[in-house]
Amino acid sequence: MRSIATRAGVVAATAVLALTGLGAATASAATTTADAPVAADVTYASLAGEWLGSGTAGSNQVEPHFFFYGNGTLKMIPEDNAYLATGTWKQSGTSFTFHLEHPIYDSTGAVAFYIKADQTGTINGDTWNSTGTSGRYDTQGNLIETFTVTLTAHRV
Repeated sequence: MRSIATRAGVVAATAVLALTGLGAATASAATTTADAPVAADVTYASLAGEWLGSGTAGSNQVEPHFFFYGNGTLKMIPEDNAYLATGTWKQSGTSFTFHLEHPIYDSTGAVAFYIKADQTGTINGDTWNSTGTSGRYDTQGNLIETFTVTLTAHRV
């Protein structure tokens, strides 16, 4: 047998709950659970997500676009879309590290050299800051130079 709630039945049930105090307790518990910012804190405490950054790489101004994935991988696209950097990241509390690598192309489209970068930083809400050392390597893997990279990024 199928049961159909009528409007009068719902009103009556609501009145009974209100008179016994159960309705208020249920509403209070629901409000407490709904108001808890657990999901927001977990989301913003994690580096996982999309970020727009700015900073310096050596003496150059940079504005990279980062994508940190929940599986510990990342992608970074520079402001001029000249290449795609890939790498990995780890986080412990508000501290994190990441490593990425990318090619740099010459005017013919051939790989001229590679950049390997390591960053250490902290996340605070929807902002993170990091600093680290990057190296420029020739196509045979020989280190040509190192330079400091300092970044600040904001969640998109």
